[in-house]
Amino acid sequence: MRLQKRYKHFHRYREIAQTLTKHGFGYLIKQLGLKEFLKGWRTGGSEEGHQLSTAERIRLVLEELGTTFIKLGQILSTRPDLIPKEITDELSKLQDQVPPFPFSEVRKQIETELGDTLENLFKEIDPIPLAAASIGQVHRATLLDGKKMVVKVQRPDIEENIKIDLEILFDIARLVEKHTEWSQFFNFKEAVLEYEDILLNELDYLVEGQNIDVFQKNFKDQEEVCIPEVHWDYTTRRVLTMEYIEGIKLDNVQKLSEKGVDTKKIAQVLSKSVFKQMLYHGFFHGDPHPGNILVIDNNTIALLDFGIVGMIDEEMKEQFSNLLIAQVNKNTEAVMRSFLTLGITPPDINRRELKQDIERMRYKYYDRPLDKIKVGDTMKEFMELAYKYKILLPAEFTLMGKTFVILEGQITRLSPETSLMEIAEPFGRELIKERFSFGYLRKTLSKNVHEYGQILGALPKQIVDLVEIMERGQFKATLKHDYDEKILIKISHMVNRLAFSIVLASLIIGLSYLIQITEQSIIWKLPVAEIGFLIAGAMGFGLLISIIRSGRF
Repeated sequence: MRLQKRYKHFHRYREIAQTLTKHGFGYLIKQLGLKEFLKGWRTGGSEEGHQLSTAERIRLVLEELGTTFIKLGQILSTRPDLIPKEITDELSKLQDQVPPFPFSEVRKQIETELGDTLENLFKEIDPIPLAAASIGQVHRATLLDGKKMVVKVQRPDIEENIKIDLEILFDIARLVEKHTEWSQFFNFKEAVLEYEDILLNELDYLVEGQNIDVFQKNFKDQEEVCIPEVHWDYTTRRVLTMEYIEGIKLDNVQKLSEKGVDTKKIAQVLSKSVFKQMLYHGFFHGDPHPGNILVIDNNTIALLDFGIVGMIDEEMKEQFSNLLIAQVNKNTEAVMRSFLTLGITPPDINRRELKQDIERMRYKYYDRPLDKIKVGDTMKEFMELAYKYKILLPAEFTLMGKTFVILEGQITRLSPETSLMEIAEPFGRELIKERFSFGYLRKTLSKNVHEYGQILGALPKQIVDLVEIMERGQFKATLKHDYDEKILIKISHMVNRLAFSIVLASLIIGLSYLIQITEQSIIWKLPVAEIGFLIAGAMGFGLLISIIRSGRF
């Protein structure tokens, strides 16, 4: 972002600068060169702020700055591989609940988006929302044909406000990389671009509608999981209309008990559905908190709110499956291989130390019965190891970790004796069986043959291109040695000392020979040989003293 844009959003910049300063982060504003936004503002934080931890103050800053920053904090709370645990734990407390906006604005938004009056579109619509969040809110409605629906309506101007915040975040990321050394460890601009994709997708209700259609297709043959149907004629980027499903929220255990619902059965249905989403469909619900899951009867659940989803390609599914199988089999070596394959590993990683840490995890978790092992806890441990060893894990893996943590909390509330790891074990066995099946081997062989065929097909052209470059004299090879400067200095000192020793030895030998063959001095009758011999002896003695002092002899 250029200076012109920065001053275009002057008031928002000033609000961000003041909020940071209020909570004790004013030094960041000065460090990034944004002091002009603090003119006339006291730089000291509040007294209460000085009693809070850094993590707590970060959470308060994000909450005060609103939707964009709250969503950012919620995403960062799933990345303990990048951020210290005490901060991710605090960010997980961020709440996305705000007061509803007036029904007059709801009416205006629907009529603008759908191109007709509310009375011509719906038989009735409840002015009191079922739920309100920072991006939009949900209202019950009835179509003209009597079908029960819910309408999700985006807040007015929220998209414009978020885009301004994203521009500011990108500018801040650029300044961070320019004025600090943090960019050596993390690409802030790329992270903001990834966050922008996530948030803009969440703003586009057409994307959410497409996600719902994918889930419907994936669960069409499974009666235990219900997915609402999208009413596409009444759906746009800012309005989403879908089937209304009546049920009891997952966290209302008392009401579930009163209705005679088998909560253990529901816990198993929910757990199996999540493993199927991840390991078979490669497309999973990324926010399975209680408000997004309804219990319809003893055997059926309904999933709601598909704004955040995770997508896992075949390679990621296989890597995660390998990790899961290794955990179930309590195989430390296999766990380590799978874990390293999942992420981007720094070249200087201490594999021996990492293996020892994984061994400690094995003693902590793997020797327990399966029903005592928490999948969410083990994944959090893996992400903490990633932070310790600077292993960059894919965002999908961290979203899976967050999903398991939320899911395990719900299962504990519904049925404390139910274990995700016990439910995972048959999935692991099935994956092993599938891995060695004829169909899987044929598919893998076919894929490899196709890939190798493409490589071999491209090889002749690549060789011809290389020969042409060499013939034109444009072929260059660069050899680089990443030696530490201190090591090079030590080597230089060693070589100099060796050369000095050789010259000194030659001089002493030459002078000794000169003394033997001459009866008297040959230059102005001075004892040149004798004097030279004494000087050489003194130099040799000095060299010996320096070697002894260095402690390397």
